[in-house]
Amino acid sequence: MSSPYTSRRLRAVAAPVALALGGALTAGGAFGSAPTAPARAAVQDDAEVEALLEKELSSLDGLDGTQIWRSASKTFGLVGDQFGASFDAVVARRLADGPDDPRALLYLATMALEGDDPEHARIAEALLPLVRSRDAGLARAGVDLVGRMALEISDRDVKKDCAEALLARARMGSSDVGLRVAAAVGTQALGTGSQIAAARRVLGEFLDSADPTVRAAGALGFAEVGTIEEVEGVEDELERLSQLPGEEGVLARAHLRTLSESRFFDSRIRQLQRSQVGERSIGSNLPPDHAQLEELIDLIQQAHLDGAEASRDELFEGAMQGMLSILDRHSSYFSSESYKKFEQDLEGEYGGIGAYVQTDPDDNLFTITRPIYSGPAYRAGLATDDKIIRIDDWPTVGETTEEIIKRLKGRPGTNVRLYIWRSGMDAALIERPTEDMAVEIKRAQISIPAVQAELLPGDVGLVELSSFGRNAARDVRNALLEVQERTESGQLTGVILDLRNNTGGLLGQARDVADLFLPKDLVVVKTESRVLEKQTLKTRRSPIVPMDTPMVVLINRYSASASEIVSGALQDHDRAVLVGKRSFGKGSVQRLIPMPGALEDEFDDENRNGRYDNWENLRTDHDGDGEFDHAPRVKLTIERYRLPLGRSIHREIDAEGSVTSPGGIPVDVEVATARREPSVLREMRRIQQTRVLREWAQAEYDKDSATLADLAYCDYDDPSLYPGFDALYAGLDTFLTEDDVRFLLRIEVRRRVQDARGNAFPFGDFGEDLQLQAALESILDRSARTVASIDAYARTFDARPEEGAEDDLASLALGVSRERMERAMALIAEAEARPLDDAAAEELRRILGDLRRSTAKPR
Repeated sequence: MSSPYTSRRLRAVAAPVALALGGALTAGGAFGSAPTAPARAAVQDDAEVEALLEKELSSLDGLDGTQIWRSASKTFGLVGDQFGASFDAVVARRLADGPDDPRALLYLATMALEGDDPEHARIAEALLPLVRSRDAGLARAGVDLVGRMALEISDRDVKKDCAEALLARARMGSSDVGLRVAAAVGTQALGTGSQIAAARRVLGEFLDSADPTVRAAGALGFAEVGTIEEVEGVEDELERLSQLPGEEGVLARAHLRTLSESRFFDSRIRQLQRSQVGERSIGSNLPPDHAQLEELIDLIQQAHLDGAEASRDELFEGAMQGMLSILDRHSSYFSSESYKKFEQDLEGEYGGIGAYVQTDPDDNLFTITRPIYSGPAYRAGLATDDKIIRIDDWPTVGETTEEIIKRLKGRPGTNVRLYIWRSGMDAALIERPTEDMAVEIKRAQISIPAVQAELLPGDVGLVELSSFGRNAARDVRNALLEVQERTESGQLTGVILDLRNNTGGLLGQARDVADLFLPKDLVVVKTESRVLEKQTLKTRRSPIVPMDTPMVVLINRYSASASEIVSGALQDHDRAVLVGKRSFGKGSVQRLIPMPGALEDEFDDENRNGRYDNWENLRTDHDGDGEFDHAPRVKLTIERYRLPLGRSIHREIDAEGSVTSPGGIPVDVEVATARREPSVLREMRRIQQTRVLREWAQAEYDKDSATLADLAYCDYDDPSLYPGFDALYAGLDTFLTEDDVRFLLRIEVRRRVQDARGNAFPFGDFGEDLQLQAALESILDRSARTVASIDAYARTFDARPEEGAEDDLASLALGVSRERMERAMALIAEAEARPLDDAAAEELRRILGDLRRSTAKPR
């Protein structure tokens, strides 16, 4: 997402080259001479990121708001793109901690806004203490920053909270008049109707003041929000001010000039509209409001700066979206093209080769990221990372992903000839493939799998459901039966249903999935509507999983809609323990309604599935484009659902805009996901991009597939189990720990093994996934077993940090003596004063490396 603030990539080009930090790191990472050559940016690694920020924060005393902004802007220019993400992460973390010093708060917020992808809502919330500050200068800076972000903040609750804080400042009689005006202006940019009205009353009081200075401030405030003509007395006051010298006179003259130009433009527009009306057919039967919409579209296309670039259809779609958006965030308009994509995602079926694909950013070649293991591409021998460089006689290099996919799809039973290039082959073959690279594939009806399942140690069944498409319940049922058959006893010890990141789907499928785990005739969900009869959806058959089998449902903040119905119903009936994070909070039901009067192409439904497939014959093609066009649809919220105990999971907001219910499904056991430091993640991505680990996994699988299959299932967090790991690790030349590299290697091994076995691993990996580990602990507790009783769990489960727990320096330094820690601190202090020599720099690197390795998991 682009930012209205200057990007780091542009700023870094003109930034100062060197920073006065003693011992700035060289490009190689060791401490050396301070940089002087203009060939590199001043900030080169994570140590300098932290040092730079700490130095700047300690030098803010006595600075006013403008000086702090200049300091932040200068610092920002020193951070090049390579370490920009790391710097942004450090700034965001410091800002989230809520610094007590208001100057530090302003500095950090300014830096955060300068970043590549600022989170405006969070930054605005962080600035609210500054808005309330007793220091008028700092408060003014906070008010200005929050007000300027109005267009960037989409969260209505955040905007309302910010407007409330600004309004309180505007009403504060003891505050500086300029500060109160700025706060009132910001309130009007962010606030609701009642807040805007209150802010205008404040400005109105200023405008009515007998004090000319206060009256001028009120008039300029109204002018800034564009209400000169709406409020009596504003234009007269601006005329008075325009005769005076100074800043207020300049502002008044600018506002009056803008008003004059606006009036001239309005006059020209009215002339244009009159000429358009004259050209329209006499006796048009369009209703007045419809005619106004047509006139507005004409006006935009003729007068807007970019009007010539907007098609009539695009403007009409925007009007439809605008109408629906004021109702709720889930109602929307689907054009013919957008509905086509929506339907395919929902149905999960199409005619094609069966593979997940994308253009690889590393080589710009069209790549299979993973075959669908039930599809023809996999049966023909295609695998992850295969490059499709030609389709029949048509080269794919340089073509768009959409066009390539279109050529891969087709009528089931028809053949397509693909030319495949693999890593290690001659690069010249990409442009001139040979016939021995060709693979003949017969297209088939492809069903995109929404379910992955695995039998975990201790006979616990894990079933991951990614969406509630038309076959969700059937696929979950089959997966449960399949993993149950693989148990020694024929019965599962427990079941884990993973609904993380599942954004929902069909309401009926939500009931049918819950039906698999609940007794017959229990309420799953109830619906309420203005136009439809109330419904109560109940289970219709006996569960396939015995009621005494312990069950856990995994959810997170991306679990929504149908996911929340299932997890909430199982929670209400005490059937399952919910683990993870509170869900999204979408408790409304939408229906897709064809636009009245819209035309839809007709086709021969050869397979009688009730929808168009891309190989079927068109009988009526209204626009003659040779493609099937759906009628546009409206997705309209017409129902709201409640859980069995009457709970609404929808985020509830009253008439005043206040949140009365946070929405979502609360979990019984809250567990956050594991996180790594930005510098570690960046290095992990670098290692992955080298493909060294992927090539190792391929080569080792070819030599010993059984060992790698075992490691893919469980590697006991032990790097030494991977053949030749020590040499592999040494060759990477990385600061990552052995466990970090083991984690990356495990990803590549699992990728290779699932290709070989023809069955994808679920998203959750019990060796690495803290939420899944908590779910397994819950299952075992209710089965009178312990983690220690199952070796795979005992050796892989990680300790979960307590919420808000502080890192203990002593525990972090485990394995590093106090003397060496003190020596490291002394070296760091010396580096701040002057460059370290090579020996001292190497000593410091060794100590820090030992410290990092000491915090890694033991072998």
